[in-house]
Amino acid sequence: MDNTPGVQQLTLPFVPLQVTPAKAGRAVEVHRTTVYRLTTPANRDGLRAALNWDYLDEKDFTVEDDVMIAGLPALLVHGTVPCESADWCHVVTSLTSVEVAIGYSSAGSAILLALDDNVYGLAFGHVGRHLFRSDLVEPGFGIHFAIRSIDPRTIKALQRRVFDARGRVDHSTVLGGQPIRAFAVETFGEMIGQIKGGLTEASTLAAVRSGRRLPTVTGSDSLQVPLSTDPDGLVADLRSIGCVCATASPDPELEFIAQVQPVKAGLRTERLNKALDELLGQDDPVRAGLSLPSGLAEYVASADAFRIAIPGFRPAIVDDIDLDDVLRTVRTRGDGRRLNTLKTGTIGIAIDGQPEPVEVSAHRWLTAEIPSGASRMIYLDGQWYEIGERYLDFLRAEINTLLTTPSSITLPPWDSTVSEEVYNKIAAAQPGYLCLDQKFVRSGLHSWGQGIEVCDLLGPADELIHVKRADRSSLLSHLFAQGVVSADTLQTEPQARERFAARVEEVSDGKRTVPLNFMPTKVVYAIALKSGDPLTPQTLFTFAQVAMRRAVRHLRASMIDVEVVAIPSA
Repeated sequence: MDNTPGVQQLTLPFVPLQVTPAKAGRAVEVHRTTVYRLTTPANRDGLRAALNWDYLDEKDFTVEDDVMIAGLPALLVHGTVPCESADWCHVVTSLTSVEVAIGYSSAGSAILLALDDNVYGLAFGHVGRHLFRSDLVEPGFGIHFAIRSIDPRTIKALQRRVFDARGRVDHSTVLGGQPIRAFAVETFGEMIGQIKGGLTEASTLAAVRSGRRLPTVTGSDSLQVPLSTDPDGLVADLRSIGCVCATASPDPELEFIAQVQPVKAGLRTERLNKALDELLGQDDPVRAGLSLPSGLAEYVASADAFRIAIPGFRPAIVDDIDLDDVLRTVRTRGDGRRLNTLKTGTIGIAIDGQPEPVEVSAHRWLTAEIPSGASRMIYLDGQWYEIGERYLDFLRAEINTLLTTPSSITLPPWDSTVSEEVYNKIAAAQPGYLCLDQKFVRSGLHSWGQGIEVCDLLGPADELIHVKRADRSSLLSHLFAQGVVSADTLQTEPQARERFAARVEEVSDGKRTVPLNFMPTKVVYAIALKSGDPLTPQTLFTFAQVAMRRAVRHLRASMIDVEVVAIPSA
């Protein structure tokens, strides 16, 4: 439950199910319907307030607000969106010299129904979903129901976002369905955005009561589900859905899905944005940090510099980006303006040989954690997420195991006055170590620019050691991405292996060699915190832990051993 100040909780009182049987001699009729739950008062004023009036007025839709369904207040919207010529007509004409002008129209309708303390929106047609205000759609409503009512052995489709530097979104479909575990879902670091599966026999929906084959439902923010076409039956179905959401526990095999959910834009995110804006004004915002935005891992691996461009300030170019480099430009802005300033600014990755830096909005580099009861609200890649308590507990336990496992390498203490470049040289002075910091290798996907930095240090047993001193609020995503990208490159590109071997021999003046077919067998992440605090789950951001765990699992799946080492402070 969210305990963010000012966030109102919607509660649904338990109402005994009133199951209406089919009339004698008549089969139960159902229709697959897209259902939303809307955060608006359950009265006629609330129904009207939930409509997207700008869209309705533009498209000249009809609104009938005196409708009743089974004695309950309802509202009906219907209309069409005409198009005189399809957008591909000119392409056909250009290719064939035949004048083609074919039009079409899309019909849409919506029913809003006030039931108990909730408002349900039923969308029909391709444009039906546009008839509601998107900011009033309850986020994750469909998933909330689905994980409490579908059989985990019958999952037919999953959509998931992977929380890593690549920001990958995966879609998996199995026509006949299969157990959830067969999808190899990573329960840490993946967010399920949609799930489709078969209802259990215990469901009291009309489609199940009809005695036909168990239907499938698809859950996301909306719920696609067969609903009764009879007014009393529809009310019974919606009431059943509401009671499942309010009183049932998720299936144990699907419970992990509820632990990470995006927060829908609206009043809640406005309050969170305000709290983040205030955090950005602090001299030492310990709950804020930097994270690598989606899709930039390959570019950062070859970065020469970073260009910070914030409106109203002179652009700054830095060798390695730091949170303070970004915030020193916005701290002076007044309350309510700091986050918006970052949204209008950019941070670019400069790569040798590229005419322009690869730029993304500056706020997407920002990450922050705001406590909310036992949960955490996480700002990542420009989006708010809610992280559940059980997720946090399991994650911290795994990270603690990683951090407390003894390492095979030894690194000297790090004096806070010493730069990373100097520290790597000091560490390489130990017998068996070689400094490869800023010694780039160009090959294949990384043939542009300077190439990639395979590691900072090469260990006595040819361990690839990646070194980073970070603020305790940093996600360290750059470090973890570097380890994954370099190991993957050496495993998949023969030319990269050859050039790495040549680079090792060159840097060591022929005193150290690795085989031309060198394949990494161990990656070591060596981390020092600028604060001097010990490296623990409590001193690492939640998604620093997620990024670490994902990197470790990825490398181990590639038969590469991984260690995480805390560098002591001098």
